[in-house]
Amino acid sequence: MAKDTIISWNVGGINSPMKRTKILQALHCHKATIACLQETHLTSLEHQKLKRAWVGQVFQANAVHKKGGVAVLVAKSFSGSISQIYSDPQGRFLLLHMRLGDRELYLVGAYGPNVQNASFWHQLITHCGPCLTAPTLFMGDLNMVADATLDRSNPGPVSAKDGKFFSLVTDFLDLIDTWRTLYPMEHDYTYTSRAHGTHSRIGYILSSL
Repeated sequence: MAKDTIISWNVGGINSPMKRTKILQALHCHKATIACLQETHLTSLEHQKLKRAWVGQVFQANAVHKKGGVAVLVAKSFSGSISQIYSDPQGRFLLLHMRLGDRELYLVGAYGPNVQNASFWHQLITHCGPCLTAPTLFMGDLNMVADATLDRSNPGPVSAKDGKFFSLVTDFLDLIDTWRTLYPMEHDYTYTSRAHGTHSRIGYILSSL
């Protein structure tokens, strides 16, 4: 059985046709079967421009005023089926149902707010929680760290909100931090702040598997 490659990537806006092409080429080089993109900054019509080359399906939560935006790209080679359950009207998260043979899987793609707030995370849990009746993958740029010592290059106290909301998501949806489970003491990062010269791990793939 062929393996599926799933990639999560904050693309930082892909309004430029040239950047869209480069993103698709890079994903193809990494043999992506499913790619969850955050911060696309695209409208519904613009998201459909991603449906070309190796991409067979595009599911999206559309950006509002060129901010946010989440998209899931599915390769033509994907042997299963995918349907969309919910798309956040603010362009922050997307819930999909996948079927591979006799197996079911839910996929949540999310782009967390830069300033953490309870209403966003409670809304996400309200829409997603009751639906997740099978194994789940939850991925995206959550804009928060789980452990300030391990997930920042300049360790400091994790904000009360960061810790609270990360635990809220993982505990309520019964998820684990997949990468941290495999590499419990490693330091690696997904975001660089050029202004502060620091690195942090704010991109996650959480799993109930």
